[in-house]
Amino acid sequence: MGKRKPRPPKKQRAFRKRAPGAGASLRSLLAFLLLFAFLGAVFLLVRRPGFKPPKDVERLEGELRRVLARVGVEDASFERQGSTLVVRVFAKKGFPTQRFALELEAALHNAGGQLTRLPVLEAGGYGEAGFQGQLGEAGLRVLVVREAPSPPAPRGRPALPRGLGKLAIVLDDAGYSLEALPLIEKLPREVAVAVLPNAPNASAVARALREQGRELLLHMPMEPEDNGASNPGEGALRPGMGEEEVRRLLDEALGVVGPVAGVNNHMGSKATSNEPLMKAWAAALVGRGLYFLDSRTTPASVAKRLVAARGVPTLGRDVFLDVVEEEQSIRSALATATSLARSKGEAVAIGHVHPLTLRVLLQELPKLRDVQLVRPSELLPKP
Repeated sequence: MGKRKPRPPKKQRAFRKRAPGAGASLRSLLAFLLLFAFLGAVFLLVRRPGFKPPKDVERLEGELRRVLARVGVEDASFERQGSTLVVRVFAKKGFPTQRFALELEAALHNAGGQLTRLPVLEAGGYGEAGFQGQLGEAGLRVLVVREAPSPPAPRGRPALPRGLGKLAIVLDDAGYSLEALPLIEKLPREVAVAVLPNAPNASAVARALREQGRELLLHMPMEPEDNGASNPGEGALRPGMGEEEVRRLLDEALGVVGPVAGVNNHMGSKATSNEPLMKAWAAALVGRGLYFLDSRTTPASVAKRLVAARGVPTLGRDVFLDVVEEEQSIRSALATATSLARSKGEAVAIGHVHPLTLRVLLQELPKLRDVQLVRPSELLPKP
């Protein structure tokens, strides 16, 4: 039987054991390092460009709601897009735009923020005013429009399955320049374009768009409410005109733009709300094989109703994409149009051939998966 291996001295055995409290110290160190890493990540997030603390958005919303209450606004929608508060104010006729602007500017100034006014389309008509502001680290975009908020989808009726809702997009104001044509050509062929007959390059632009295989509309100039700030140009329909003059102006406009599938109004918040003029307009459209798209630049428009009464196929605009030329506003409006198409079954969105609008559509339309993009004529009621 071999000899047993001698045991090490007691001092050596003690040395091999872990020092008392070593495990606890290691755990504490790891916890400290994790906490340090977490705080570092939070610090980097806060310092990251574009990050806005939610408390500033809440302060901003509170200031705006108080201003709206003071000027008597009942209808407004609030949407938070990250650190930016997007607000649409639905104003009735006679809305105190100047007072609202002064009150909002004063409120933001007193709170340490700032406000600037943005140009809007159809001043005095659909678009009353636009604002862009900042309070602390939060941004603000406000659009004041003369239009009732869209009614919600009927309760209990779910949105259509993806792909069944139909969305038509029309781009207005083509005809000023040939430069937009290469960008337009990259858009899906379903996107229609409306050509302004009194624009300097109307005939050439219409011809090029037709060669792209696009559905074209005549963008008929009509008088807006605020004609001093928004001039529709030559050949515009104006209250007081009779049927013969309206027919002549329509013939001249079609002669410039050439064959089109439909017609929509350019501006026209004053013209489309004038019943005698719109009766003459409806009569002029009869028998031409065209559809009429009411751009609805005013909630008081009677155009669609009177034109439809004469048997002319009609559509109505649901969403304006670029009342304010601002990228996020255009994206938000397109999302609204998509949502309406799914809840209602179809929707018509109108934008303009502005470079920013075209760039946003080029980026966003390929991503559409929940609606079907169609030509406007595909939304017309079947005979």
